Amino acid sequence: MSESRRSSRGPSKKSTGSGARRAAGVRRTSSGKPAAKPAGKSSAKSSRDGSKGTSRTGRTAASAGAARSGTAKTSASRSGAAKPAASRAGAPKPPTSRTSVGARHAGRSTAAAGRGRGTKVAATNFLNYPRAGAKNPWRWIPSLRMIVGAMALMVLAGLGFAAWIYNSTEVPEPSDFALAQTSRVYYADGKTEMGQFSEINRTELPADEIPDSIKQAVVASEDSTFYENRGVSPRGIIRALVNNLSGGARQGGSTITMQYVERYYTGTETSYVGKAKEAVMALKIDQELSKDEILSRYLNTIYFGRGAYGVQEASQAYFGKDAKDLTEAEAALLVAVIPGPSAYDPANNPEKAVQLWDRVITRQVGQGQMTPAEADAIEFPETIDPKSENSLGGTKGYLLSQVRKELLAQGFTEDEINTGGFTIVSTIDPKVQESTVEAVENLPDSRPDNNRVGTVTLDPSTGAIRGMYGGPDYVSQAQNDATQSRMQAGTIFKTFTLIAALEDGYPLDSRWDGNSPKTFRGGWEVNNLNNIDYGRVTLAKATTNSINTAYAEANIEIGPERTRDTAVKLGLPEETPGLTSDASNVLGSASPTVLEMAEVYATIASGGVHHDSYIVESVTRPDGSTRFEHEDKETRAMDEDVATNATVALQGPPTEGSARSLQGVMDGRPVAGKTGTSEKFRSAWFVGFTPQLVTAVGMFQPGEDGSEQTLTSFGDVQNITGGSYPTDIWGDIMSASLEGEEYLDFPSEVTLDNEDRSRSYTPPPSPDPTTTQAPQPTEEPSEEPSEEPSEEPSEEPSEEPSEEPSEEPSEEPSEEPSEEPSEKATEPVEKPTEKPTEKDNGNGNGGGDDADQPVEGDTEAGGTQSGKSGSAPGRGGGG
Repeated sequence: MSESRRSSRGPSKKSTGSGARRAAGVRRTSSGKPAAKPAGKSSAKSSRDGSKGTSRTGRTAASAGAARSGTAKTSASRSGAAKPAASRAGAPKPPTSRTSVGARHAGRSTAAAGRGRGTKVAATNFLNYPRAGAKNPWRWIPSLRMIVGAMALMVLAGLGFAAWIYNSTEVPEPSDFALAQTSRVYYADGKTEMGQFSEINRTELPADEIPDSIKQAVVASEDSTFYENRGVSPRGIIRALVNNLSGGARQGGSTITMQYVERYYTGTETSYVGKAKEAVMALKIDQELSKDEILSRYLNTIYFGRGAYGVQEASQAYFGKDAKDLTEAEAALLVAVIPGPSAYDPANNPEKAVQLWDRVITRQVGQGQMTPAEADAIEFPETIDPKSENSLGGTKGYLLSQVRKELLAQGFTEDEINTGGFTIVSTIDPKVQESTVEAVENLPDSRPDNNRVGTVTLDPSTGAIRGMYGGPDYVSQAQNDATQSRMQAGTIFKTFTLIAALEDGYPLDSRWDGNSPKTFRGGWEVNNLNNIDYGRVTLAKATTNSINTAYAEANIEIGPERTRDTAVKLGLPEETPGLTSDASNVLGSASPTVLEMAEVYATIASGGVHHDSYIVESVTRPDGSTRFEHEDKETRAMDEDVATNATVALQGPPTEGSARSLQGVMDGRPVAGKTGTSEKFRSAWFVGFTPQLVTAVGMFQPGEDGSEQTLTSFGDVQNITGGSYPTDIWGDIMSASLEGEEYLDFPSEVTLDNEDRSRSYTPPPSPDPTTTQAPQPTEEPSEEPSEEPSEEPSEEPSEEPSEEPSEEPSEEPSEEPSEEPSEKATEPVEKPTEKPTEKDNGNGNGGGDDADQPVEGDTEAGGTQSGKSGSAPGRGGGG
């Protein structure tokens, strides 16, 4: 019976079973071709729909059914799990509201497989992403259509961007190039101009007045393809790109035309986009100007160093002649310094200058501009000495020089500073700086010419330099006496022993032997001014009166290396000349700068937190972007309580000791600090602070050979000590700088956790007192000097007591010491007179209440102290 007739008669049990068997097996005809779809499926569907169909409708229904359920039937036939046709036909199919994307793709794949395996699946979107019909991970790889489309868009965008840059870029006039070259420095207010780093010395020459010798030299050295290229060099750009990406020194691949353009964008275009803008301008310039005009403009605007812009000013700065008179050797030297005008100046680096000059000559020979014989005959030309820029004249020159030095340390180059057009804001306070200059200018007119003074004022909370005096005129004296000159520290170094003792548990009321002379192990003999005996004194009293013997004993007990390490910890450089671990370091054998001592004392003023000093607050490019901004980095150098107690002790010298004259000047404002005078009066110091500001003042006198000499007396001061002119200068600076500022108090003394009270008592008196020393009282410890003073002061008192008077216990000392010291023993300390006498200077090794004067017999650092000083290394010093 045919398939169509069987279908027209409707389903039967026999036909259903036969259909099921064919569905479960491999259905092939006798010819080996795929069998037709079973009629059972069509009959079953007709039965469910409640209608009969003809043989034509039966085949149509069967085909439709196969299309809808091809996947399920194929799976069933492969697994061999087909059910009887009657059961499959009789079971109703659950209705579905939608078909998933996966089912649709599966249906298409099965249908396509029925038609043939070579048929592709249609894309579901324009870009065909993810790719239809591909399996993971291939379906996520972009198709060729997508890649080509993206590349086309990028090309179009690039062309549009290039067209926009080209049309929007204008060629500037030569005069525009010089406007962005001057870097200006401002005070801390950001408005008041301090000065400029480089005056624009520029004279423009016509192209026919620039000699061919320098034109040829610059082409040979800087751009051998200048006359052939279009303003840019693709090969040079690629070479520079490869070099930059490989980590080499940054290059620009610049032609002479591009270097000329860089003068306009100086310091503002360092990115690759910026270089692209430069390249576009170079292309336009090359099209609009002749090669000779471009070369002439380049030579008229390029910076040659020494403040000279253009070949005419460079010729005058280096050789003192006009450009038209330059020889070939001189022209080659000017070209040689172009890559680094300051670094390659023969006055700064003659070896490098000769090397680069020879390179230019060699390239000229290679370009055929001269013969080898002519090159061999040329000799390196002599240059004139560079002149200091007028903008650095006066006291402001030291500030500008310090700004430049700090910028160099931050990675700026000399040429970048000179030509960058930067706006530089310093930390200098105009009010403090004005007070600083006036304080030094107020010194007596009889001050010797070689008397030198350096001062620095810092903000202890940040390290910012608010004022500085480095000398009277930077042009005539380039050395900065505040940051470069070194002088013996003297007894301001006792502060480090004080702090080390506090850290080691010795309180301010710990007692030490203040008698004089005193010999320590190794034969080191130390004496006080006029050999005054103070008896057992507290650490605070020893600080107030700068008692040498007491501090020498303390230094030996804690260890001299502790004094040295404390100085370094607070900010003094380890390489400071004379900074040793010898016992004599407490008397100031080291030679720091004024800035270094200001920074160290600022650490104490800030409660033990160290801040590096600095003078540059910010640097801004011409386009307003930030090139540099200071970032404060603080470190805790010592415990805050230790700093507090050290400050308490340091309030002694300005209130009762050698700097007590500040009480009237500062109008009762709390002050802490320490005076210092080195041996033979070779230097005098005062370093002090309030809660707001720290100021260090140092005075010294160099000889013609640079050696330190004894300070020559001037004015009404016979012997210059730390308590004289340095204290006066300090008072003038600080009183004016703090005018109108709030009065702030220092914190009170605190009890340290590790304090050892074992030294906070007076030991029994010596059983065998000498004739020059009064016996120590036994009933009550005395902080005052003994009743019988040393030989000279008691027997021959001067009619005019010195500024640092000797410690006479009373006007009429008794023949025998009383059991309790006289209350009048402190009168000379409380009411010192102004004018010292040579007799009162004595022969002691520094020290004394307010005398602050060292002995004549002390020796230089590293030598052997003579006389009463025994044989110990180091320099003596007075309070």
